[in-house]
Amino acid sequence: MSHEHHPDGRLRLLAALLVSVASTAITSIHTLTIILLLTLLASFFVIIRRTLSLRWLAKRIGVVNVFVLWIWLAVAIDWRSLTPSDSGTALATQMTLRVIIIALAVSLLLGRMSGIDLARAVVGLGLPQSLGALIALAVGSVAILADTRTRLEQAMRARAYQSRFGWRTIRVSSQLVAWLIIHALVRSERSELGLRARGFSAMNYWPVRRHGHWNTLPRSEWLLLGSVAAAIAIAMMVSGSRG
Repeated sequence: MSHEHHPDGRLRLLAALLVSVASTAITSIHTLTIILLLTLLASFFVIIRRTLSLRWLAKRIGVVNVFVLWIWLAVAIDWRSLTPSDSGTALATQMTLRVIIIALAVSLLLGRMSGIDLARAVVGLGLPQSLGALIALAVGSVAILADTRTRLEQAMRARAYQSRFGWRTIRVSSQLVAWLIIHALVRSERSELGLRARGFSAMNYWPVRRHGHWNTLPRSEWLLLGSVAAAIAIAMMVSGSRG
């Protein structure tokens, strides 16, 4: 399929940015909780329609919760007295709600977009073409790292390796990281040679696709953006009325 037939993701990216900015700017825990509940409701609806895998979404949120755990350990605990801090707990709660909201919103809105589609959406919003090229290359590099790690782990399991708590596991894990870095460098050099052979340039690569006028975008995309803005406004109104 030609890249010209890929859907335009400008409004989805704009909706994700709206959720991210709103979640960052809002300080009320009640408002953030309402937004999180609405986001979970939207996730449940999307999963029921089978346009998103529950296992895939749970895996992504699980990875995010590892970062959330470190937030609680670093912020919510007063390590001088080893007791919970009231101000730290409130701040950790705000950060937890924000991180989960943004992770869910990005997964729902941008989860099915490839790196190239995301880069084209970034350029379509008026950002520099070099930034779009950088995003596409970064997403591609992350995919290469994930594929390399999977192959190395399969090779380790084929040799009957089992991770346990001990120095051997630490040594093997460090070797895995070293091999991952080496493979990533080799594959990045191959990718660079391939791009140069095709005359790649950050300044002349992205204009291949011309974005249509905003009026030509599907109504469903506009409805999605309007629903996101309405959900944020409703959450702020409900929280304000309770306050």
